[in-house]
Amino acid sequence: METQTEKFVKLIDQSVEIAEQMRHESEHSQRLNNVISVLQSVKTKIVIGQLEPSGGKSTLGLAREVSDWIEPLDAPLLKAVGAVEEYYQKYF
Repeated sequence: METQTEKFVKLIDQSVEIAEQMRHESEHSQRLNNVISVLQSVKTKIVIGQLEPSGGKSTLGLAREVSDWIEPLDAPLLKAVGAVEEYYQKYF
């Protein structure tokens, strides 16, 4: 059975994978690089136990950042970072 941390890392890795695939075919490569960097930073913090708790209210700001420029609004990357945000708020 996966721990909450393992599940969270898996969601982050899925988001990074989607962003990396998009980077090669998108005019938003700098924004994608920023998203990847933030995701990797969050992953590092969760693994070493230094991620700030959300208290059920704080977000990582990823979904808001991605929704500012991604089209369409049901894009796989937006869904993936939305799942990361939701998991963070629910379990951390």
